[in-house]
Amino acid sequence: MSKTGAGTGTVTSTPAGIDCGSTCSAAVSSGQSITFTATPAAGSVFAGWAGDCSGTGKCMFIMYRNRNVTATFNVAPADTAPPT
Repeated sequence: MSKTGAGTGTVTSTPAGIDCGSTCSAAVSSGQSITFTATPAAGSVFAGWAGDCSGTGKCMFIMYRNRNVTATFNVAPADTAPPT
């Protein structure tokens, strides 16, 4: 598990063990199901997964080999709406 981009955020796992802000890898038993959830920090947006996951939803798979997953967090665009 790794993070990239100009924004910030965390990635957590179910079952617990990865809290990628501080711990970005963990030993997982073969055959175990794991789900990663990305949560952007204030002022950032989650742009998506790369590697063994794709899209912007939760990343889920059953472990049977080493996986490489990257979460991309970007800086949130400035609000361009005119003031009211």
